[in-house]
Amino acid sequence: MFAAIFDLVLPSACAGCGSTGSAAPLCSDCVAALTAVRPQRVRPDPEPAGLPPTFALAAYAGAVRDALLQYKEKGRHGLRAALGDQLARVVARGIHRDRPILLVPVPATAAAVRQRHGDHVVRLAERAAGTLRRQGRPAAVAGALRALPKSDSAELTALERARAAKTAFATRPGRLPGVRDAAAGGAAVVLVDDIVTTGSTLVAAANRLAEGGVAVDYAAVIASTRRRGTSGVLHRT
Repeated sequence: MFAAIFDLVLPSACAGCGSTGSAAPLCSDCVAALTAVRPQRVRPDPEPAGLPPTFALAAYAGAVRDALLQYKEKGRHGLRAALGDQLARVVARGIHRDRPILLVPVPATAAAVRQRHGDHVVRLAERAAGTLRRQGRPAAVAGALRALPKSDSAELTALERARAAKTAFATRPGRLPGVRDAAAGGAAVVLVDDIVTTGSTLVAAANRLAEGGVAVDYAAVIASTRRRGTSGVLHRT
């Protein structure tokens, strides 16, 4: 809470480019640069079986990478608005304006929530849904998944990450009927996360929802990255 307040009232370095002199977490130049980017379809290389169609705003590099790290790991919760608004643009990519949208955040573990003083993806999803509603698009957030305890995946290989992801989530039975009803009524079910690397996390989350009778239409993330130790880039189409 205090970090968010300080971001709002005290001038600090821009989380994207490091420039000073603005009270906003992202300077106007960085916001303009992000807004100019058109969200696109991305595909991990190799693309895992069962991956929903996935859209991203930009590559996980430069100002986007720095802003996400500041938001996620450094407690700059004031970035929620700027990043959530960009996520809303990704969510809206390629979907009919009048179709209702149900955002399902990929949840953080309880340990990560404690460490980061909240679930960073849930915050982004809530902001994105609010932004879409202000634009006249029906949107809501459904916390249909919960994360099970797991070890840090930062140093895992792609194969190890895929194996760990298979047991990373469980559904919330009390919330699934509402999601199923919304989907049956024509709503698009959209998985949302901050970053996609190998795609294994999105596959695991989509599979858990499918087991509960909910089909994911597509996934939306802010950034896409490449796997370490390969030349495989997430292809944009």
